[in-house]
Amino acid sequence: MFCKMESKHTMKGKLEGASGAIILIGIGLIFLLDISFWPWILFVVAAPAVLSGIAEGGLWAGLQGGMWLIGIGVLALLDAWWPGILILIGLSMLVGALATPPAVADKRKRKLKPKRGLPLPAGEEDDEF
Repeated sequence: MFCKMESKHTMKGKLEGASGAIILIGIGLIFLLDISFWPWILFVVAAPAVLSGIAEGGLWAGLQGGMWLIGIGVLALLDAWWPGILILIGLSMLVGALATPPAVADKRKRKLKPKRGLPLPAGEEDDEF
């Protein structure tokens, strides 16, 4: 039997390969420019997180994770934690409302009950306890 290996030629493989390079370049720039480590490391980690999220779960997943890392980094730079966290939560809600993939939005809207006596599609059993 052969193991299914992710090819480096796929988009996901390329983005994963670039993540390590982005982190090393970012950390190198932080030390080279002698800037404050704490907020900037969040920005460095956010770039590959966004790319990885996009590769794994699409634009929605990439935006949510990256927005929080970048947002907390901006709040640390501006030292505006109290009003800033409210803005960040609001932005997260806005991204969730506007960029949610159709499959996730449809699953939220519909109930998994058969219509007119038809059986449920495969893989969509009722999850009620």
